[in-house]
Amino acid sequence: MTYKSQTVSAIVITENNADSLERALSSLHWVDELVVVDRGSSDNTLAIARGFTDKVYFHPSRHFNIVKRDALAMGRSDWLLYIEPDEWIEEMLRHEIDGVMLNTPAHLNGFTLPRVLHFQSQTLKTPVGEEKARCLRLVRKDHWEIGNDWAATLKVGGDTGKLDRNLAYAPYKTVETLFADINRHSTMAAYRHLETHGNIGTPPSAFQMIWRTKLAAYHQFLLKGGFFKGVTGVTVAMANLIGVFLMWAKVRALVQRQP
Repeated sequence: MTYKSQTVSAIVITENNADSLERALSSLHWVDELVVVDRGSSDNTLAIARGFTDKVYFHPSRHFNIVKRDALAMGRSDWLLYIEPDEWIEEMLRHEIDGVMLNTPAHLNGFTLPRVLHFQSQTLKTPVGEEKARCLRLVRKDHWEIGNDWAATLKVGGDTGKLDRNLAYAPYKTVETLFADINRHSTMAAYRHLETHGNIGTPPSAFQMIWRTKLAAYHQFLLKGGFFKGVTGVTVAMANLIGVFLMWAKVRALVQRQP
């Protein structure tokens, strides 16, 4: 039996995730409350969700930040754990969360988790298209907010702590889905760059785009060990490089379109 002094609600937002949802929800059997908010699935997602919880709701909005904000607001526990349908909580992370629930410093309102990518039966370091390997997923109730950015970023007021165990995720079944997501992430990254830096005036030159991609190559293949993960590691590293180049190409196009 697990003892903890505080309760945890898990929040999952779905939309046609039948292929991965069962693994995600199975990994949350230990939480005090499981809430699934669906955005209009047409596959078997709802039937799978209802096999794990009776708290399955439909949200009509197509604005993800609104859906995410409303979904988290449904959680009734002391802490809210947000995971995506292609992620899952492994046993060691579950025990680590149980541990911090027993003794959470009063000044901490959230915890970040390292997220690792599983692709073609291998575990890789940094997620494709992500700026950081860590993500905020465990937050104290009534101390969080959702940003109005493209990614609907989860934020907390006050300090955050760090959990050591990995949050696993496997969003890509094929190379085709990997590169399709690269295109989507590069668009989001381009808009985030302009949101952060405003009108940068002169668009990046071809030399700047190539130079930034070369820096990313050093990061992907050497620092992250892309060469040492075989074909899978090289494939993901190359996908990230293409994503970097696409992002700067899209930044250039957006700047040129600005009045």
